Formats: sequence, C-alpha cells, structure tokens
Amino acid sequence: MNKTLGAMALVATLSFAPAAAAKDVTAQIQMVNYDGHEAYLAVYLVNAEGRYQTTLWVSGKDPKYHSYLPRWWRYLSRAPQELDAITGASAGGGDRVALKLDLNDEWFNAGYAIRVESAVEAGAAHEEDALFELKDDNNGARIDGTGYVRVMRAGWE
Repeated sequence: MNKTLGAMALVATLSFAPAAAAKDVTAQIQMVNYDGHEAYLAVYLVNAEGRYQTTLWVSGKDPKYHSYLPRWWRYLSRAPQELDAITGASAGGGDRVALKLDLNDEWFNAGYAIRVESAVEAGAAHEEDALFELKDDNNGARIDGTGYVRVMRAGWE
C-alpha cells in the first residue's frame, strides 16, 4: 500500500512540475530601403551548433510562399510545427517589424541565437540575413543584416 501511495505522489509531482522559466524578449527588425515585392521572413531559434530548434515567427500566412525561404523550409519539413499563432504580414522596403517573443531561460548564454532568413519573390534569398546571439552582452544590441534586413535589435529584462 505504501508503495502505491509513493508512486501516486511521484506521478502527481511530475504532473505539476513547474514549466521552464522564460524571458520576454522584444525583437525589432528594420528592413533596408528597396523597391519591389515585400520580403518573407522566417525568425527561428538555432542551438549552439547552428541547428534549427523552433520557429518563433514567420511572415506570410499563405504556406505556398514559405518555400521561398529555403533553409527554414527544409527545417520545417523535417520538424513540422503549427504556425497559425506566429505568423504576420510580410515586410517591405524600409518597414519595421516588432516581435514579442517568450524564450526559455535555458537558451540564454548557452550558444542559442535567433536567426532571420529573408527572401523576396523573384529576388534573392538570404539564409542568414541576421543572427542575434542570446547572451547578456547582446541585450539591447544592434546586429547588422546582410540582405533585406538592415538591422535587428533584441532586448529583455
């Protein structure tokens, strides 16, 4: 009888274990000034080895355009994820995108980074347009983009 009660207590403890602590991160992406179609963006988390972990945000609600972001699209095809709640409008030349992200504490100062991939219909794709490392030294820092992203900033408390 005591073993049964002990096992039940263990199950109850595991069932109600607290979720991983999280930080509220505000990320801002400013696009370069360019003419033409709006850019599709995929904002996702990569680990210390640069491997995909999860999608944080993606522009464009129509999945038929997601394949314009080739690296992210390959990741997503191997690790499908529901995207409805994390999609937004595409960004044009000079636009700014503001994101509120809820990131696990364990990702900070552990080699994880936010990668931004960008592409424009009938234009170039930039598989690593911006890479923002999640480390205390970068809190509030400005990271220059290499393609359609002019600059990215992120900060947390």
